[in-house]
Amino acid sequence: MNPVFPLIAIAVAWTFAGQLGRQWWDRRRAHALAWAFSLFLFGLGHVAVLIGLTAGWSAPTFGIYWLSGALLNVPLLAIGQLHLLDRKRSVIWWTLAGLAVLWNVVFTITATYDTAVLEAATGGIPAGSEVLAGTTAYALLRPMTYTFAIVVIGSVYSAVKMKKWALLLIAVGTTVAAAGSSVIGSSVDYLFPVLSAVGVLLMYTGFRTVSAPARTSEPATATA
Repeated sequence: MNPVFPLIAIAVAWTFAGQLGRQWWDRRRAHALAWAFSLFLFGLGHVAVLIGLTAGWSAPTFGIYWLSGALLNVPLLAIGQLHLLDRKRSVIWWTLAGLAVLWNVVFTITATYDTAVLEAATGGIPAGSEVLAGTTAYALLRPMTYTFAIVVIGSVYSAVKMKKWALLLIAVGTTVAAAGSSVIGSSVDYLFPVLSAVGVLLMYTGFRTVSAPARTSEPATATA
């Protein structure tokens, strides 16, 4: 895999994370903060990939990749979507986010990594099913992946409710980024950062639709 691809993904994800963070600071909308955290993790995951490709994979490097690139970024997208759908339950959504972060961090840090697989992974990304086989850190991937449905269904619902069809790009972008994860361990794993960058770009376009200032004082102001 060419290291340039992860660099592009990092630049795209962190640029948009910074812009969403600034939007949160200006308007204090919780969904923007959750999405900013998610895109920051997208970028961090690709930093780990870049280190793994150029300096070799180690347990800490793979742990950062697994935690930020596989386990937590989509759940935080879902937390943002839940805030968008129901801001009144913000405390509940942030509590769920905090528990998910704590749970995943603890089991990723304490997991046993197959160092032989890591050492043999040159020029690509080792598969989590091989590095973390039989660990809780790997088992957590499935329930974390289910939050993908919250993002997609919530985006479609919000697009219909708010009549902002560009919100569908959040669902499309999340799907494209998830497709990138499916190529890891294959002969085309170089597409992982490419698809991640494209997915983040699509998602951010949808995010901007939600965060754009309303043109009237109609209900769109209250829900955006």
